[in-house]
Amino acid sequence: MTFRGLGRCKFALWFAVALDVIGLVALLVGIFANLQRAGRDYGDMLIYTGAIVVFVSLIGWVFWYTGNIEISWEELASDYQPKAGRLHRIVRTLSRSISMRNKDGRSSKLDLALGIGELSGKGEGGQPKEVQTNREGTQVPSSME
Repeated sequence: MTFRGLGRCKFALWFAVALDVIGLVALLVGIFANLQRAGRDYGDMLIYTGAIVVFVSLIGWVFWYTGNIEISWEELASDYQPKAGRLHRIVRTLSRSISMRNKDGRSSKLDLALGIGELSGKGEGGQPKEVQTNREGTQVPSSME
């Protein structure tokens, strides 16, 4: 017996269905069964557990649904081409400068030596920034504005 209408990601589908069945059974047993032991009612525990299991089954449903989305190769290729706008250039430059920084928020010494760090740019009016070296050997701008 084969099921043809299930699409891809059958494991996620069966995972979600199994959790739904288990959660629903626990929920209904907690509601309708009289589960008492030593004077304590355990129905509430099954109600909450069943509801949580049904909620967790949503993970399987989301995986199954997203795994069955079909995108043509042409549409996929058109979405991942580099953009040529001014905003994209600014964002790309900002992203590169952030990714080159250390955890301290400063450019590394290699970046400064190669001239790609934050101190290698131009100052106001397009004039080159003046750079001095401090006692630790790190380059710092001569005038902090």
